[in-house]
Amino acid sequence: MDFFNKIKNIFIKNKSKKTEFYNFSTTKCSMSSACTLKFSAATEEKKKEINTDLKKLIKKYINNPEKLIRYLQFKGIKIYKIKNANKILQKLGEEEGFLTPLKGYKAFIINLLISIFGNENFKISFSSKEMFIFNEGETEIYTIARALHKYYGFKNNLPGFDYASQEIFKRIYGKVHKNQTSPLSSCSSLKDIYACKEALARDLESINFTIELSVEYERAKKALNILKETNSTNI
Repeated sequence: MDFFNKIKNIFIKNKSKKTEFYNFSTTKCSMSSACTLKFSAATEEKKKEINTDLKKLIKKYINNPEKLIRYLQFKGIKIYKIKNANKILQKLGEEEGFLTPLKGYKAFIINLLISIFGNENFKISFSSKEMFIFNEGETEIYTIARALHKYYGFKNNLPGFDYASQEIFKRIYGKVHKNQTSPLSSCSSLKDIYACKEALARDLESINFTIELSVEYERAKKALNILKETNSTNI
């Protein structure tokens, strides 16, 4: 049993049962067999605003991702580069990029990691704040874009980023990748299913945003190259 599992088992044994909090504050849930989620006009408007603002920021630094990271750090956003971060995070059931606040053994290990690799003073704490963790070395701009999209959603209180929803989503997401036939069977209530669906929606939105951004950039770059070639031919 490795270090991570030892820490995990300690926290599982001592974990107290608490009522989980779900953030459905900006979402109207329609009770139906399809478990449909209807977003309020305010939520939809906020999502559009996030996409617009984030595109402007990313495009400004699209050819210099490390400069974007330095800019974000200057703004007070916690970003850490850790060797083999993706492998370490995978053991915790997390992924490289934006991490929402964590609790329990995960938070303890994350706090330990950033104290070792991020020049932070180590505090024995079983909760962590939101942060970005990337692999050591240069980070691809689209990896940053996807992580930032989640961060913007979290800071704007979009549903699905609360601790309970994120933990349910990560648990089910992990089971899907272990080839279990009915991952949703681990949901203990309809509220859990809604929570997972909210978190999944936010994850898909970040993926779609990143794809849309890359398509727009590649098209613009292609158009610019054609324009340059045309001008050089006319000279």
